[in-house]
Amino acid sequence: MVLRYTDKPYGGGRQTGANVYHRFPQGAQPMHTAPQASATPVIIYDATGGHWCLNHRDSWRKLEPLKDSKSGAVQWRMNGEMIAQPLAWSPQPIGPRKR
Repeated sequence: MVLRYTDKPYGGGRQTGANVYHRFPQGAQPMHTAPQASATPVIIYDATGGHWCLNHRDSWRKLEPLKDSKSGAVQWRMNGEMIAQPLAWSPQPIGPRKR
């Protein structure tokens, strides 16, 4: 087997240096900046992707939409699942306002 020496880093994929947030969407922020005492849902990213969550009792709880069969209204509720290892978060996406 022949060993080759090079001055370029090896590891496959993109080489980003110190930026570990390249795998998250633009605007993702580190977890130490996430709002801890807020009733506003945010998107929390873990190894499986992004989820709408709230911080409740010192843990991030997943939210899911539940549709009322009679009125058709949608309510967001905690479904009992927790994010075990949150990696990053991003605020709610800002879309066009309804008039």
